[in-house]
Amino acid sequence: MTKGTISRRGFMKAAAATGAALTAAGSIPLLETTDQAFAAGSVERVMHKTACHGCTNCCPVRVYTEDGRVVKIEGDPDGPLNKGGVCLKCLSQIQTVYSPRHVLHPMKRVGERGENKWEAISWDEAVDLAGEQIATAVKKYGPYAYWSARGGGGAYIEWETSGLDYTFGGCNSLASGACQCAMPRDFVSTTSVGFNCCVDMDNVDRWVGITDNAELDGTRRDDTERVFVLWGSQPHSSKAAHGGHGLTDARSNLGVKTIVVDPYMTAEAAKADVWLPVRPGSDCALMLSWIHHIIENDLYDEQFVKHWTNLPFLINPDTRLAYRAEEVWPDYVNPAADPAGVYDTPAYVCFDAKTNSVQPFPFTVPEDCAVDPVIFATATVNGKEAKTAGQIYKEEAEPWTLEAAGETCWLDPERIREAIELYANADFGGLSNGVFSDHQENSSTAPLGALAIDALLGHVESPCSAFQNHGAASRTADRPTQRLGVFSSTFERYGLGWTTGLTKAENDRLLDAIVADWDAKGRDGKEMQRYFFQSRCDTMGANEHKGIHQWQTCAPKELRQAITTGEPYRPRVMYEMSGNKYAVMGPSLEWKKAYDEQDFVIQQYPNMTSFTVQTVDLFLPTTEWLEYDSYEAPGTHFNRHYARCQVTHLGETVNPFVSPYQVAASAVEKLGAENVFDPDAYKVPFFESLEAARAAWAEQMGKGSWQEMLDDIDHRFTEEPIDDYMAYYQYKEPVSDGLPRGFATMSRKVDVYSEAMLRLARTGFPYMYPFDQPACDDYDPICTFKEPTESPVEGQPGYDPEYPLVITTGRLPHFHHGTMRHAPFIREVMPAPELKINPETAAEYGIEHLDWVKITSRRGSSNARAYLTQGIAPGVLITERFWNPECFDETQETITPGIEECGYNIMSADEFQNPCFATNSYRAFTVKIEKTERPERIWIESEQFQPFMPTLSGEPVTEEVF
Repeated sequence: MTKGTISRRGFMKAAAATGAALTAAGSIPLLETTDQAFAAGSVERVMHKTACHGCTNCCPVRVYTEDGRVVKIEGDPDGPLNKGGVCLKCLSQIQTVYSPRHVLHPMKRVGERGENKWEAISWDEAVDLAGEQIATAVKKYGPYAYWSARGGGGAYIEWETSGLDYTFGGCNSLASGACQCAMPRDFVSTTSVGFNCCVDMDNVDRWVGITDNAELDGTRRDDTERVFVLWGSQPHSSKAAHGGHGLTDARSNLGVKTIVVDPYMTAEAAKADVWLPVRPGSDCALMLSWIHHIIENDLYDEQFVKHWTNLPFLINPDTRLAYRAEEVWPDYVNPAADPAGVYDTPAYVCFDAKTNSVQPFPFTVPEDCAVDPVIFATATVNGKEAKTAGQIYKEEAEPWTLEAAGETCWLDPERIREAIELYANADFGGLSNGVFSDHQENSSTAPLGALAIDALLGHVESPCSAFQNHGAASRTADRPTQRLGVFSSTFERYGLGWTTGLTKAENDRLLDAIVADWDAKGRDGKEMQRYFFQSRCDTMGANEHKGIHQWQTCAPKELRQAITTGEPYRPRVMYEMSGNKYAVMGPSLEWKKAYDEQDFVIQQYPNMTSFTVQTVDLFLPTTEWLEYDSYEAPGTHFNRHYARCQVTHLGETVNPFVSPYQVAASAVEKLGAENVFDPDAYKVPFFESLEAARAAWAEQMGKGSWQEMLDDIDHRFTEEPIDDYMAYYQYKEPVSDGLPRGFATMSRKVDVYSEAMLRLARTGFPYMYPFDQPACDDYDPICTFKEPTESPVEGQPGYDPEYPLVITTGRLPHFHHGTMRHAPFIREVMPAPELKINPETAAEYGIEHLDWVKITSRRGSSNARAYLTQGIAPGVLITERFWNPECFDETQETITPGIEECGYNIMSADEFQNPCFATNSYRAFTVKIEKTERPERIWIESEQFQPFMPTLSGEPVTEEVF
């Protein structure tokens, strides 16, 4: 095949010309003769199996190659969730792997930042340069001069930044997908229910489970009513082949009903039994109205709430924590105490309806319970008036009648009632709390509200529940325990962190053993422990926003300000492991200033973006997902975990797991192992080499080698027996102490009232144990409503008539966050961001369908095309939040960062954040709009995307460098 490119349009033009010639001639022209052997031959088509990584869904797929080139991608019909389906994101991989923007060699900037001038260098040179820059900064300014960035949906790796961070003793790793995505829900689910479910049914394991295994609670019940609530959750857009497929199956096969709470008529809302187009930012008020209505109308599951939640616990008014029985009766002997002193099952205090008095409330089988705990009560304890957690919640929800919620949330009260009663009266149900809450000031309180609703109704570990524990590993023989946070293993490595479910004595024993192990290695274990604690405290924003420990990130606003001001110190050398930070971080103009202050920026990614051109000094090209092996982040589909298997490989791109290892090794060599905090921190097996990685992954899969796994093409996955995977009501099963398993929480029950929020604010517990981090203001332990700082409601403190409209954002099925904007066929379908606007609102501003609109917040302006629809309320706007304009393409006369052309996050805010998780306001802030002209650099016509068309004959397939 000759070198060059061909476009679809070029092919069509050639075909049209040939057709015209045939017509003009009136007969079939003579064909040129060719070599008979060539004519008789055929191209061999080979089928491969791997797992997509176009999003976190990771669907199993079949990929076909001819002469080593990928020519077709289709879903694997054997996939238990996607069932052979794939979405545009997956199909676009052919265009992205062969894209002219897929960088194939390490590149060093040779011009000024922003000039887009690069020189290809060898990997040895690139790794040496990266290591030298990091080592120089650490030597000159100390370990905090180094920092890393990850996430935002654009990275094929996520947690691997930690290996570098802890090698040098750095403390800042910016995860743009943490404070703004899933981490708040992860904290609530792990601390209050005891396992990681993120309260997000985009994962839909339970949908497919009840669809394909339609036996609920042991018997098939066709008359069972099942209801899902999708609160800001959009599976048809975010995970179309997975979540959308599962929801469709559940609705059509089992008659599942749905309630959608979303400002926009999404694909889910269009099919919903009840749609509540809530005003952006008012969701917690609506949640409290649900809680109020459920309590006032006795719609709650009384037995579940009494015996499996902490709502009956009496709360100490001074500490705001639940009374332990020993606080009231010092000589009390807890019958649930572990005689060996290993497992901790506290006894609490309740108001007993049997004796009409305050009584101990030990953990036991409900049938053996000596008391009848009152859920909503006020009693005198130790001479003070104390309320139950249920009473505290009831009083918080009291003002939120249907009418009050309707007025605040811009909803019809009767529609709110219809939704609540449909859900409350269902036999089985689950509430999916989507990403909406992670993008607002209420990121810590909305997940608590979702938990409260489902806990009141008993929708926990039941069929359809979002709060569902899966797999045999969760069915422990002993009282369930848990170390909190995605990075719990890192905390544990240095002797920090409390294991929930163990006694203080056992926690201390485990941590002391870790310290002793460091001593045995010739390191001062206590000093390692103390340094790690101090570095966590020194993480930007960590003392005010302690929830960031959950995913061991830093607070974005505080990091940005430290870079630009130098206070309390200045991070100087950045290792960026994802894509366009201008697109995913806001306010973008302020971040641009911060990135400009960096001494040196290293980026690893498959293709260059506007961020690369404007900011990066050294670019390390990583593989697209068709080019690499992985089981470290497997494609998890129901009870199967799929491996990702290399199909092709271009140029000198490397597996994204490998380059951080090489860079860390280079920097350690230059610094000297004795001069870094932990010279072994980066030595995770899958960093060292692909051979080591494949061996480790094969072992995880129970295979003798990676090749053995590859040879069995139809079984490139591990599988858990379905009966082990789908196990409902695990909390009722007996364990070794003769008691029910319960939950891996402090109380062994569902902690609807979140003591974890209070303890976290006061000491950094559980992450910082055995140390106490400086206290900050308490975080709310229940769902509360705070009107957004920027409000569209007249009379509210944050109202400004200059910015009268409230804007929000959501998902698109075309892209995953900031990725794949260089896939030309998808860009033809969705060439520019659209602003969804009600025709009534549009008429006020003289805006017609497909007009270009300028949107302005207090921080900056962006542009989009107007899309007029009745699917959004007057006064509300919605637009896509991640966009990569063509502002550095060679067809452009000048180069810009692409922020002001179409950059939603130029408008978003970080001056007001969620107190616990440092969540910026990417939604529910206020703006003004005006009609404008199309920005000069934004392509909207199909022909303009010609520079993105894939190259049909790029560089030959090569072996990996490392």
